[in-house]
Amino acid sequence: MNTHPSSTRWPRAVVTLLMAAALLPIARLAVADPLAPAAVARHLGYVPVSGEGAVYVIDTATQTLLKKIPDVGSHPTVLRMLPDRSKIYVDNFGPERGEISVIDTLTDTVVKKIPTHGLPFASIQLAPDGRFLYVPTSASLMQVIDTRSDRVVRSFALPGSPIAIEVGPDGQRLYVFFSDNTVAPFDAQTGAQLRPRLPVQGVGPDWGALSADGRKLYAMNELSDSISVIDTQAWAVVKNLPLPPGSAPVSGTLTPDGSQLYVCNIGTRDISIIDTRTDTLVKVVPTQHAPVVVGFSADGRRAYLSDLGAASAAFSAPLGGTIGLAFFSFLPGLPGHVVTYDTRSHQPIGRPVVTGTGPIVGVYD
Repeated sequence: MNTHPSSTRWPRAVVTLLMAAALLPIARLAVADPLAPAAVARHLGYVPVSGEGAVYVIDTATQTLLKKIPDVGSHPTVLRMLPDRSKIYVDNFGPERGEISVIDTLTDTVVKKIPTHGLPFASIQLAPDGRFLYVPTSASLMQVIDTRSDRVVRSFALPGSPIAIEVGPDGQRLYVFFSDNTVAPFDAQTGAQLRPRLPVQGVGPDWGALSADGRKLYAMNELSDSISVIDTQAWAVVKNLPLPPGSAPVSGTLTPDGSQLYVCNIGTRDISIIDTRTDTLVKVVPTQHAPVVVGFSADGRRAYLSDLGAASAAFSAPLGGTIGLAFFSFLPGLPGHVVTYDTRSHQPIGRPVVTGTGPIVGVYD
């Protein structure tokens, strides 16, 4: 016999709604609130500062300095981050000794220093899958570091002094630029030279950039104020793009979608933006100080520029191959900057992050 009046029996649909309402606050706790401070992921940038032997950790969303990683090595110049972001490799340019430092990004500490035979030039590159780090050195060697063991696992001799390298999209081919203004491809496993050395039709190819499909290779010719465009299948220079006299292009970085190349002209203090479909200059962005390298956010909406700040006064174009040596003579305490740009308007965003002397090739999310 039912002792409860029928008037107090709630319909099942009402009970279901009440239970859902009661559980709603709990469910909301399980879903990240985009406005909750704890749920906001920080976007980090790491920048080597040559004059301090340190790496700066920057919150790129707020454009603030979070910390410094000290005692990285002598004149750190280039950072390369593994695809899973677990480790960063630091190219310590010397001159006291040659070594690659390894930073654990979980703790932001240097966990190992890997000696190299000769000074590692400022052009280390990772294989696309992150398995190997390729290090050209002043001993005319290519040294290969296994990123699982963080050991040099093989080396091969190069027919000249390497100054920049690029790794093919399949990780099987290395393009090496030499100080005699040539470039050649090598087998990444055996070191065998695959094609004859090709003159880049410019002087001082201190930096390269390779398209995602591996078909187009760019050489930034610092001494001749030009950019060479190389067809890697035809193995020929198909275009030479002149820049204004005294530009001294020291680096070139492709946007994440590969549609543009940002070239830093340290001599004329500006950035040349190249349309990679037509290989033509589409815009020149003036910079307050001498620009060194541009990096990008993963979505390509922000560009991060390392500039030399007050140290710019030490330079006069043309610089030629003196840029690396100049970092050795920088006085400590001169400010550099990391400046954030909107890639649609090409205007600076917010306030620059002030660094020590000589911020160079950083990595960003």
